[in-house]
Amino acid sequence: MRLFYLLCTVFVLSPRAAPAAVATMQIDPRVRVNSIGFRPESPKQATVAEATDDPFRIVRIADGAEVFRGKLGPEQQTAAKDTDERVRVADFSAFKEPGRYQLEIAGVGRSAPFAIGAEVWNSSFLTAARGLYLWRCGTAVRGTWQGHTFQHGPCHLEDGWLDHVGGGHTRRPSVGGWHDAGDYNKYVVNAGVSVGLLLKAWEQFRPRIERVALDLPETGNGVPDLLNELRWELEWLFTMQLEDGRVYHKLSATKFSYWGPPDKDRDERYFAGWSSTATADFAAMMAMAARHFREFDRVFAERCLAAARLSWRYLSAHPEHVDPEQSVFETGAYTAPDKTHRLWAAAELWRTTGERAFLQEFERRAAGEEFTFLGPTWGDVRDLALGTYLEAESSKEGRDPALVARLRTQLLAQAGRIVATADAHAYGRPVGGDRWFWGVNGSVAGQAYLLHLADGVQADPRYRATAAQALSFLFGRNFHARSYVTGLGHRPPAHPHDRRGEPAWPGYLVGGGEKSGRGWVDESGDYRQNEIALNWNAALIYALAAFVEP
Repeated sequence: MRLFYLLCTVFVLSPRAAPAAVATMQIDPRVRVNSIGFRPESPKQATVAEATDDPFRIVRIADGAEVFRGKLGPEQQTAAKDTDERVRVADFSAFKEPGRYQLEIAGVGRSAPFAIGAEVWNSSFLTAARGLYLWRCGTAVRGTWQGHTFQHGPCHLEDGWLDHVGGGHTRRPSVGGWHDAGDYNKYVVNAGVSVGLLLKAWEQFRPRIERVALDLPETGNGVPDLLNELRWELEWLFTMQLEDGRVYHKLSATKFSYWGPPDKDRDERYFAGWSSTATADFAAMMAMAARHFREFDRVFAERCLAAARLSWRYLSAHPEHVDPEQSVFETGAYTAPDKTHRLWAAAELWRTTGERAFLQEFERRAAGEEFTFLGPTWGDVRDLALGTYLEAESSKEGRDPALVARLRTQLLAQAGRIVATADAHAYGRPVGGDRWFWGVNGSVAGQAYLLHLADGVQADPRYRATAAQALSFLFGRNFHARSYVTGLGHRPPAHPHDRRGEPAWPGYLVGGGEKSGRGWVDESGDYRQNEIALNWNAALIYALAAFVEP
């Protein structure tokens, strides 16, 4: 774990890790800035909640010297259901010199410390990706962070029981995978969008992240560590597939009750019935995995592809949507129409095999589909499917030119809308100020997928700049002037809804304000605003991967 500790403490920017001189500089929460920092070419803005005409200045922490001075922008009134306040924006994008700084306004105060540098996001990516390892189920985990050791022993080794799927009180081995959120259950549908986004990060940003060592038990085996970590989840997913290709929907306790270390959890855990949505997501994940593991482990890749084909054959023979039987369960339902999930499965099977039957099925299903505004979610994975189709290399012949052109145009329109929304918002929030809902921070991160996809289709520096603005919001340029990611940045969440307990395990994005920009509270009991979740973290890892400096 020494490697993990050293890598993280090199880059992380938090009060605990800052130089001693910072302690004498008073931080005022009215000066709201991304407390991790900025790459030199990225936009650099802070939002100031004070009516003042005084200039702002950037002060170097090492010696207190002023290095940049600027004028605040005009006053803006945020919407009543947003943050309902008058604010001004400090723009210092022109300043690019690497170092550690604070933003100061006379009569108001100073911001949290931040850095400027090419590698400023490396530690945050490492910590968030390392969080997947710390979420492992069925094994002991251990990590050290800022003087605390986080660990638990092997957990949930009795997974799971077949009582509610017609198998009686019989155990079917299903150990492994990742815990889903603040609870310890395991859900195939939420794994779908999560594995999908993580493999998209690998596809799009491999040169940036393939050498990042996560200090895993598997590190050094010749396989890049992000794929090593994904395999832990994929091996569990194999246990959820039935002999005919159907896939059990989830493996969980019947209700949320236990709170404590996962290795002390004695609640019995059961399989829920199969669903067509879980089966489609399974086929998509396995097809993607086959494509990316092929160069590292051909036998495993072929196993993935065979499993994907088996599930697809069942879906093809049974076109009706099937919800899982969950009447005895009070845990997360994760039910959603299977339409976009079947679309995604067809796209990934085509991309992996090049077989025309999969292409034809995708294009038939994609005829009326469009990219979303908020990015992929567990309930709607069309953005992953459509992105796979657009990203296919030029050697993939046979795509419908009219469909390609329509999807390309519509993607660029949505990306432009995201850029405009962020530009118009006082905090650079790309979802805008009128969207507040359970898990909205995951969508703030998830929009980065649409932006980078659009940038690959038609390069535009605004897309990458807006993706950077999204990270700025999540790491401190927000109403609370706090990071929304545990262990990272200024005053990160200390009390997330996480049954592993406190101190907060590092590297996890909390859901954020549900009803307004003011509403978030750092309380462990508030699962609607302060829970952590696999899909939100996958979106965060994807968003960070784009800015890792190799």
